[in-house]
Formats: sequence, C-alpha cells, structure tokens
Amino acid sequence: MSEKEVTLVLNDGGVDKTFLIKRMDAFSADKWARHLIKALTRAGMALPEDAVQLGMTGLSAGSAQSLFGQLDDDAADQAIASLRGTIKRVLDPSNPLLTRAMNATDIEDPATLSKLDVEAFRVHVGFFKAAAFFLFPLLEMLTPQAAQSESPSPA
Repeated sequence: MSEKEVTLVLNDGGVDKTFLIKRMDAFSADKWARHLIKALTRAGMALPEDAVQLGMTGLSAGSAQSLFGQLDDDAADQAIASLRGTIKRVLDPSNPLLTRAMNATDIEDPATLSKLDVEAFRVHVGFFKAAAFFLFPLLEMLTPQAAQSESPSPA
C-alpha cells in the first residue's frame, strides 16, 4: 500500500513551494477509483490486464495521465478534482501543520500542476488496483464481446 501522505517541494516559477498530499479515506478512495474505472469503461477503454496484475506499477506517469484523456470532460474534471482535493499547500515549511487547500493562485508553472496530479494519482493507485480487480471481471462478463465468445457457435 502506498504512503498515506507525501510532502513535495517543487520549484514553481522560480520559487520553492511545499505541498502535502494526503490519501483519501478508504471509502472515498474506493468510490473515486470505481467511478474512474466505470468512466473509462464507458469511454471504451480496456485497462490492460498486465497493468492490473502488476499492481498498476506498470502505469507510468504518462500512462496515468492518458487514462484521464480517454474520459469525457465531465468525468475527467470530476476525477481530477477529487485528486486535487487531496493536495494542500504548506504555508510555512518550518511549520508543516500550517496548511490550506490548494487553489489556483498557488500554481504558476503548468508543470507543477502536472507533477502534483501524477503524485496524487500515485498515492491513490492502490485503490484503483483494488477496484479494477473487483470490477473488471464483472465488466468482462457483461460486455457483448464476452457473451458472444462464450456462446456456442452455430454448426
């Protein structure tokens, strides 16, 4: 299982900024992962079986980001917003308890936001894996292709 929280110091527009990513509680993370997988399935994307079996470690940062590219805008916005909700800005690095929710004024460099998104996904990938193990066998049984392949061919 991944860490429950990760602290990142990123250079954003020439200024070092500290962020804290806290993993969602188990129920919220499970719901996020199930909704993401269902949205990917509705978008017609099949999760590579080997990625599920490898515990999702096979998903590189680019692969994880491409998952969101397969979604319609609303589903992608919802999934990313949930992840970004786990990111806090540490206001004083000498006092890591002094945090607030990340907001649009915290980010100057688009690469900073991308790094934060990738790390937030990484923190939650264990829930994505669990939901995939649960949902994909069920989804495979329910897809028309699976039903056709299991029915006997006419003689």
